[in-house]
This record gives sequence, C-alpha cells and structure tokens, in this order.
Amino acid sequence: MRKRFGKPLFLLFVSLGWAAALGAVETAKERPNIIFILTDDVSPRDYALYGGKTSSPVLEKLGTQGLYFKTAWATPRCIPTRAMLLSGKYPFRTQVFENQINPRGEDGYIKPVGERFSNTLGSLMSANGYRTAMIGKLQTGDVKSYGFQRWCTVNHGHIFDMKFSDNDEDGKRVLKEDVHSTDSLFDYLHRFTAEKSEAPWFVYMPLNLPHWVRNPDNPDKWGPPVVPELDESWKKTGKLVQNDFEACLRYIDYKVGGFVEHLKATGQLENTVIMYAGDNGTNLYGKSKPDLEKGPRVPFIVYAPGILEPMGACYELIDFTDVIPTCVELAGGTMPEDDVFDGHSFAPLIKGESFVGREWIFSQWFGCRFLRTKDQLIDGRGRFYNCGDNRNEWVEGAYQDVTSSYDERVIASRKKLELILETMPAPDYNDPELAPQWRKHWINTKKFVEPYRPPYLK
Repeated sequence: MRKRFGKPLFLLFVSLGWAAALGAVETAKERPNIIFILTDDVSPRDYALYGGKTSSPVLEKLGTQGLYFKTAWATPRCIPTRAMLLSGKYPFRTQVFENQINPRGEDGYIKPVGERFSNTLGSLMSANGYRTAMIGKLQTGDVKSYGFQRWCTVNHGHIFDMKFSDNDEDGKRVLKEDVHSTDSLFDYLHRFTAEKSEAPWFVYMPLNLPHWVRNPDNPDKWGPPVVPELDESWKKTGKLVQNDFEACLRYIDYKVGGFVEHLKATGQLENTVIMYAGDNGTNLYGKSKPDLEKGPRVPFIVYAPGILEPMGACYELIDFTDVIPTCVELAGGTMPEDDVFDGHSFAPLIKGESFVGREWIFSQWFGCRFLRTKDQLIDGRGRFYNCGDNRNEWVEGAYQDVTSSYDERVIASRKKLELILETMPAPDYNDPELAPQWRKHWINTKKFVEPYRPPYLK
C-alpha cells in the first residue's frame, strides 16, 4: 500500500502544505501589522533622502526599498496635525485650528477629538480586530478616548527633561531615572509587538524628538533635547549631547533601525507596514509658517518588504487625512458609511494594485488655507505658485510666484483651485465657542495674516 500510493500521497501532502503556506502568506498580506511613527518638528529638507544634509542610513534604506512621498502634507502645527491624523478630518471639521484655538473642556484644556468623533484611528483599527497601542506624546486629551487598547504615554512637566523617562504604561506610572525617554518608548514598543497573539497589531507612535524643550539647567533657554551620542559607526558612546538637532535625527534613525532588527528577530518584518512621517516643518523654518509649503510639507516614508515592491521616490500627493482610510483598507475593513472622512486610501499603492491618486491635497492652520496639485500651490498667505516638477521649496526660485500674473491660463488655473477651496471653509472668527480664542491669538496679534486674493477673484 505504502509502496503503491506513497509518492502520490506525499505529493498531495506537499501540495496541500504549499497551498496552506501560500494561503497564510496571502492572509498575512491582507492583514499586516502596521506602525505609524510620527516625529515632531522635522522637514523633508533636513534629510539627505530628500536632498538635505543629514544622513539617515536606516530611513534612506526604508525609503529606497519602499517608497517615500515627495509631497506629503500635515499642518504647520502639532495639535491640528494630530487632530487631523486621529480623526481623518480637516480642521474645518474638527475645529482644531491651532494649538491655542480649539474646543475646550471644563478644565480649560483641549476637548479630546476622540470624545467628539466616535471613529478615530485607534477605535477603527481596534474594531477591525487589531491589537492597538499608542506609544509616545499625545497632546490631544485622554488616550482612552481614541479607542487604543494599550498605551505608553509620556508624562510632561514644565521642563521636559528627556534624560530620564516618566510614562503612563497602561494606567500605571513608570519612572526610570537611568533610561532616556525615547529608549523607554521603544522598549515598550518591542515588548508589545513581541507578545504572542493571533491578531495583528497596530501602533501609533508619536515621538517627542526632535521637538525643542526647555534646557533643564537653564529653563529660560530652548533648544533640541538631550539625546545619547552616537559615534561614526552609529554606536552609543555613553555620553549625552544637547542642542544638537542633527544628533536628534541620528538617534531617531538609530532607534528605528533597532526596531527593524527586532522585527527581523521575531519573524515579523515581512508582514509589517512601517510608516514614518513628521508632524510639521522644522522649528525656525517651517513650523508655524504660512509661506510656500514650508509648514505643512513633511517627510513620509512607507516600508513593507513583504508587501510593497521597491518604488523609491513617489510623486503621488497625500495628506494626513489619508492615513485612516489607508490603514483600514490594509486591515481588510471598510470605512463607516455614517461618518464623513476627507482622505483617500493609498493602500493599493502599497499592495501593488491599480491606484488612482489624488488631484489635490489640503491643509489648514489658523486662518490660513493651503491647496496643492502636482504642479501648482496656493500657500497660507494666498500666494499662487507654479511648481512644475520641483519639490524642494527651500531652493530659491524653485517655485515661480505667479500671484500677480494676468496671463489667462494662470487666472483660469487659480479660479479652478478657488472652486475647490470653496468646499474647504475658512474659519468663522465669530463662532461663539472660539471667538475669544480667535481675538486673543489671531486677530489681535501680529500673527494675523489675511490671505491675499487677486483683484480678479474679488
């Protein structure tokens, strides 16, 4: 019997084994682990990958072996960006227009977006069967309101000294005086993603680096925070350095590299999507700036070696409202039909499927509205630019200012974009809930910028 049927049965079992394995791979690809790492105050021009000066070998590898969006927009300020990311809605819907202009609770602090909108990044990924965690800097209210099942959030003080860690880990305060704050966050990340479970995991990880902090030894002075020093071989020297922006970027790269190695060691790398982005432009350059796209434009890298074929530089347009629909589609879910979302999923781009990109992206901050197509831009001051194929706004003359042009083609283009802006309302400065904030932080300050409108639009 064995002699007669052994080989066919063996081949059958092998075939079934391969089918099961292939099925597992397909299932894995349909429901990958996902992490979104958000850095604080960094522009594309800071990275060599985008034509800047700072080398980041890990992110360069992730971008060239995955993809990196040449034009990705957040907002020019951190809290409006986080509200947009966590809700999938533009500021005119969330009413979070600036760090100081947003709906407030009875305690005077921002009323969490998760308490005002039931469908958030955390709740939707949890609802789709993912183990979810938020790790890092929240800034937008109670972490539990966003539907994350687990968390490790940083406890901020008036002076945020990153030489030690002070975190809320799943409702318990954990203080470690000999562990750098960033190291403690990545330690929690490694532990959470190594836990045994049949469910895939999703992590939202907003880091503090390289956001400026008060100097612990001189509270009146601000600058890049303390980070462990790395030598030329990217090994820790045992020393700490402060007020060194490049050292902060190097250390972020070092920690991301360590997480990639962790995924390799735990056999998860081929089934994980890593997204890496900034929350707004760099301090003193793009942060809180209405000019060009300095404020909203951020680096955005996607790496998924078992799913995404290497693409490198990608010229598709995305903004942060796209993150929720992308993650939900990667999770195999569908967006709630009884809610409004402003984004467009780029999951097909990651999975190598047919993809139709966005014609435009939008950003809003204070009273400024920004609109971008692949070759044209209206900035927060209402200036109009022809960008062509250029993507580096920091290069003088790269974008052609045609605001005052009376060329019929220019006027027609601007009018077409203005029709889009009409669907993205400017703030109502007389809104009873926010009017006092608008008067204090916008209208009565030198920050007030009434966006320019050419005579032919009036």
